[in-house]
Amino acid sequence: MKALITGASGFIGSTLIEKLHQLGFEIRALMRSSSSLKNLNGMHYERFEGHLGDFESLKKAVSGVDYVFHLAGATAAPDRDAYFEANAWGTERLARAVAEVNPGLKRFVLVSSLAAAGPASSQTPRTEAEAEQPVSFYGESKLQGERELLKYKDQFQLSIVRPPMVYGPRDKGVFVIIQTVARNLMPIIQGGSPDGQKYYSAIHSEDLCRGIIQAALMPSDAAPSGEKFYLTASAVHSYREFLATIAECLDRDPFVFRIPRFVISSLAWGLSGIGKMTGKTFPLNLDKLNELRPDYWVCSNEKATRVLNFSPEFDLRSGMTQTIGWYRQEKWL
Repeated sequence: MKALITGASGFIGSTLIEKLHQLGFEIRALMRSSSSLKNLNGMHYERFEGHLGDFESLKKAVSGVDYVFHLAGATAAPDRDAYFEANAWGTERLARAVAEVNPGLKRFVLVSSLAAAGPASSQTPRTEAEAEQPVSFYGESKLQGERELLKYKDQFQLSIVRPPMVYGPRDKGVFVIIQTVARNLMPIIQGGSPDGQKYYSAIHSEDLCRGIIQAALMPSDAAPSGEKFYLTASAVHSYREFLATIAECLDRDPFVFRIPRFVISSLAWGLSGIGKMTGKTFPLNLDKLNELRPDYWVCSNEKATRVLNFSPEFDLRSGMTQTIGWYRQEKWL
């Protein structure tokens, strides 16, 4: 069997290549000529140059494959239009390419985000049955990408998966948090919940990739075309608990301090202003502030467990132990 992966050079995409190769898949990796190959050292794949803005390259990329795993997109962008170009219209072009040249595709799996649905209103995890209410341009663009893909659900089989926070080897996002704790600092973002905490669901990248593959391989009578699934570990953790687990895995006793909400807001306003003047996009900006404000980024894996037989192998402690071990082995820490 042959699979096309977009976003293959990222930390999730590279993990997916490993998992699919173990199952005997041939891998075609769609990437730009400028894409870094650092995460793909020693892996088995066919490099296919192209991008989501080039429809002709997409038609060639999807030709002859059995599965499409769409991971590519933008998590940071200068404005709403740039988010939509990467996450919505790029997805539409890829789906249209499949419809035109490979309508017999076995399954198209879109890796979306919990941001497409938005936060929960309490510690009760969000389910797939609830209406979407994204709070950021990023979330809006991911939701629009889902809607564009769903227009093709009767032309070929498709599934949508929505992970929450993802961590694991080769990740540079959560690594910043781990690195901060490794330096004996534990900054706690002040929440607006009754107990002042913020709550998050999370998933290890290997568990996420196992779930992505299950969403692809499930027969259509078990997972009909167009179904959405939250892929997450079962437990919900406060942000403080998340950092405390990291500290224990690092064997650190860091200095704990709270960051008031107005400080985060001020930084976001300032960095957004600098971004407009310089053309740079910073990890913290006004759009990301809209994602930092909510207190409950939590979702339920009940449907994925029931329909896909999804069963995460890592809880937060074992996942962080494995991840931090990898960072140490690779001299990141």
